[in-house]
Amino acid sequence: MVLNKFDSLRWPAEWTRFHALLAVIMISGVAFADPIGGIPANRLPNLTDNVFDLTGAPGPLSSVPVPTPPDLATYVRDVNAARALGKMLFWDMQVGGDGKTACATCHWHAGTDVRPKNTLAPKGPGTPISNIWHGANYQMKRGDYPFHKLADPSDRFSTVLYDTSEINGSQGVIKANFLGIKPMSAVDLFSVVADSVFNIQGVNTRQVTGRNSPSAINAVYNDRQFWDGRANRYFNGVNPFGDTDKSARVWRYDGSVASQVAILIDNGSLASQAVGPPNNSVEMSWNGRTFPLLARKMLSLPPLALQKVDSTDSLLGKMANSKAKGLIPTVTYQSLIQQAFQPVWWSAPTSVDGEFTQMEANFSLFWGLAIQAYESTLISDDSPYDRFAKGNSSAISNSAKQGLEIFLNQGRCIACHSGPEFAGGTVSQLRPIGGTNVKLIERMVMGNGKQAVYDGGFYNISVRPTQEDLGVGANGPFGPFSYTIRRQNGQDIGDPNKVQKSEAVAVRGAFKTPSLRNADLTGPYFHNGGQATLMQVVEFYSRGGDFNETNIDTLDPDIAVIVDIVGNPTLMGSVVDFMKSLTDPRVEYQKPPFDHPELIIPNGHSGVSKGVAIDNDIVIPATGSAGGARLKRFDEILVDGVPN
Repeated sequence: MVLNKFDSLRWPAEWTRFHALLAVIMISGVAFADPIGGIPANRLPNLTDNVFDLTGAPGPLSSVPVPTPPDLATYVRDVNAARALGKMLFWDMQVGGDGKTACATCHWHAGTDVRPKNTLAPKGPGTPISNIWHGANYQMKRGDYPFHKLADPSDRFSTVLYDTSEINGSQGVIKANFLGIKPMSAVDLFSVVADSVFNIQGVNTRQVTGRNSPSAINAVYNDRQFWDGRANRYFNGVNPFGDTDKSARVWRYDGSVASQVAILIDNGSLASQAVGPPNNSVEMSWNGRTFPLLARKMLSLPPLALQKVDSTDSLLGKMANSKAKGLIPTVTYQSLIQQAFQPVWWSAPTSVDGEFTQMEANFSLFWGLAIQAYESTLISDDSPYDRFAKGNSSAISNSAKQGLEIFLNQGRCIACHSGPEFAGGTVSQLRPIGGTNVKLIERMVMGNGKQAVYDGGFYNISVRPTQEDLGVGANGPFGPFSYTIRRQNGQDIGDPNKVQKSEAVAVRGAFKTPSLRNADLTGPYFHNGGQATLMQVVEFYSRGGDFNETNIDTLDPDIAVIVDIVGNPTLMGSVVDFMKSLTDPRVEYQKPPFDHPELIIPNGHSGVSKGVAIDNDIVIPATGSAGGARLKRFDEILVDGVPN
């Protein structure tokens, strides 16, 4: 049987671990109390009555098992060494073709990116009003948000004051072709390719990605990664596409002969995601670079040689060079790989293919698993809400409790942002460990009143017209991203449920529901980055979305006017207060495990000099056990102003 999405509203046991005995929270009492007087499920929350219906509120994040590859020991011999290696690779600016772009460049701020300059990419097709391109190096302003601006934010049918199909993404590298590596140099050899979009005065500027950067924190819980789910749950050791790429192979050495073998590492979506950006010609590299060549470059370089590392860094502190940048001279990427991974994957004494060593040829395998090992430590499970869920009734404010009630009941937000993860598409919800209730594919009645099949955790919520971005409904190099379409085509995805050829499919324009944890720090919001504040997000949902009629065939039916709170700033503000309670102070103040090396990031361009676009650099200081400065919200970083 394929479950309907609305079955989730029956509050299964795994969502109510600490609430099995809780129906109501008494603000005036010590902590939790039994229901009094049968409160109607649809009553409006009221601060003055001191009673909130929080039935079905999720438990703490610590109650959710961390997904781990079941055969990890086949590849990893020392998990701690793998974590340290992963942190180095994630934060090392030398990885980028320009010697300046790390994975962390797009995931440095609570796991995401809040740079406000040169972060717009054009997107289409769209209506004439939406076909706006502000150009490279545009400085985002508070008045630019939301991207769909209405005369009355509570009424989606009110006059549209401003609309743009642009994407608030992350700046990557300039457009260029890869020519080769230069030994002991962080900068790859390249030739510039004229860029008709991202340029200033005809000079290439950094390109901008086509989607907003999702947070790397708590990403370990996701069944798939990226907004469109392209990073497969099975890591094939080579690329993001897992079991859909039947040709993917890595090299294994048996002591005498090195041979190519196919691998599929379950619960490996973080590794699948990690191998995507490094050689992407927009995000991190010049066009044409490969992982073996990246390996040859990185194996010749001292780790983090351009960056300071705090001596109390939770993973790297003992290796930090107190007298200079980087790490102590005895630490090399080669030595860390040898320490972290089983010898069968790197120990062949000669070239495996006539050009590369086994370590170079398998660098994508080491890269993916090491970064997954590191990101698996980035779990923010000590927010005020977590303390509240463990029994401390005073850990969150009355307003936040009011917002939680709306989140659970009137707003139906929990239907998509579910479980202790407050996310959709997580392992615990789609394929619970030891459980039989697999929900990779589900059925529900869509916005058009007709039943359709869709990928669990992926929804079309009418942020933008479907045709602008197909999301999980798009195709990759090895076929559809969608589990539903793959299953309809007869491809096995580990779900016993069948999809008939005649069934309607609702995956076009659907995106993975991100976690709300630390959301106060991870703006801008949605896949297009079109909302700057949590209040704008709540306004969007309370008015029932923006492009419902355009997207009606695949629309999530929960995207409807929330009549109990729409136009009420107090009640909407309480929902915001609840979401703020999901912020872990360790994230906010960059304390372990969220500490990090120094990072130099470009924030747009300061001008052109001698035919070169000059980066406007910002230095993000290294942190350690003491943490660092409070991370600002996105709207705090923006300058005042209205759209051009």
